Amino acid sequence: MKHLFLFTNPTSGGNQASIFTEFAANEIVYQHPENCHLYIYNLLEGEPGKHQGFLKLKSVIYNIETESKNGVEDLVSKYNDNDDNNNNNIVNDIQNPKEQNVQLNSKNKNYPVKLSHDDISVYVIIAGGDGTLNWVLREAEVYGIDTSIFAISIIPFGTGNDFANAFGWKKQIGIFKPKDTFAILNNIVSQIFKSEVLYHDYWNIEVVLNDDGYFDKISSKTKQKETLIENNKNVKVLKFCMANYFSIGIDSRIGRGFERHRKTNAALNKMVYLVEGIKKISFKKTIPVNLIVDKMTAGNNFKDIVFTTNKKENAPILNKAMSLVCVNIPSYSSGNDLWKYTHKLGLKLPKDCDDECKKKYDDLKYTEQKVGDGVLEFLTFRTGWDMGLEFAVKGRGYRIHQGKGPWKIDFKENISGVYFQVDGEFFYMTKPKHLSVKYYKKINVLKNIS
Repeated sequence: MKHLFLFTNPTSGGNQASIFTEFAANEIVYQHPENCHLYIYNLLEGEPGKHQGFLKLKSVIYNIETESKNGVEDLVSKYNDNDDNNNNNIVNDIQNPKEQNVQLNSKNKNYPVKLSHDDISVYVIIAGGDGTLNWVLREAEVYGIDTSIFAISIIPFGTGNDFANAFGWKKQIGIFKPKDTFAILNNIVSQIFKSEVLYHDYWNIEVVLNDDGYFDKISSKTKQKETLIENNKNVKVLKFCMANYFSIGIDSRIGRGFERHRKTNAALNKMVYLVEGIKKISFKKTIPVNLIVDKMTAGNNFKDIVFTTNKKENAPILNKAMSLVCVNIPSYSSGNDLWKYTHKLGLKLPKDCDDECKKKYDDLKYTEQKVGDGVLEFLTFRTGWDMGLEFAVKGRGYRIHQGKGPWKIDFKENISGVYFQVDGEFFYMTKPKHLSVKYYKKINVLKNIS
């Protein structure tokens, strides 16, 4: 039997996601299209460490792993009469096929191997926005749940819904009534088992400040600025897991203003974002990224210079940029595929760049983006208006880099303030030292093809 866990953030989508938590049943057993058990849980209920949904998820996965282990032991015992070499082959053959796929995938990251539904027994469905996705994955780790065991899909109820857009999950449209819930659930279950199972990369991001720096963000409760404090001291290091993207610059400043004036109505939120964009671009002065960042390096020792802003260095120079964006999916700010439509370079190449060097950057202009390939893409926008116009006129960005990392972005000294965001979580920081990005792990994601 398959097990489906629906975790709901009832406040998402102007409280529209509450249709699932207000449903008369919290468990449904299906015989069609698949023999499966659906569990429904409210993310806002339960004490820390005692949430019934995550405890149940952990229990189900434990039972499945125990049964699988016992099955392997039985098969090995069955073939005890064979010679040792054959036994080794048998053990390898009956290991989890997903583990074999991961090994193959690690050898050829540019063409990730797809899983099948035969490899998956547990599915986690998230009703909410992109922030809810990260919330669920963080909680799963807190409860000691191996996130590689289950596959994830998202029912989008947020504002941007970029993760859902990237994997084909469309927003539920209309005014929902309790009587509609069962039909919606049936449709979701049907789509789950028609979907493709893909790998998706998760990345670790660490932002470090100098001793006299601080972070602040907009409080979701008071809508006011709050400095991040721990043990009565300003926080100097922030760590994130990134599924979608991060950025530095004016788009993060616009998003921060949006957070302050966010409404419960999704349609109104689009208008709020537009107004904030016009305000920040037209009436506020934002320091260009090329005057904030010293250089970006890559490699295990960070010796490979991706770009610099020091014209005295013999390395690619970053052109003027109001935003630096790193994308992990083909959807940014409510569905923009930034990498696909731009074929321009945002760097000034060094004078000694030979033909081989030039070919490398010419090729960069036309490389494709793939999810789950262990690769990230970096690009810039020269003006705030370019980012705004991207919705209507594609290809306003400039490509900078594509690679496997890790990366380090060093900031210039004594920078008074920088706006940045990770997966739509917006921050302001003073006296930044550096930001680093490193591969973390793969998760299994469902791509809707119905």
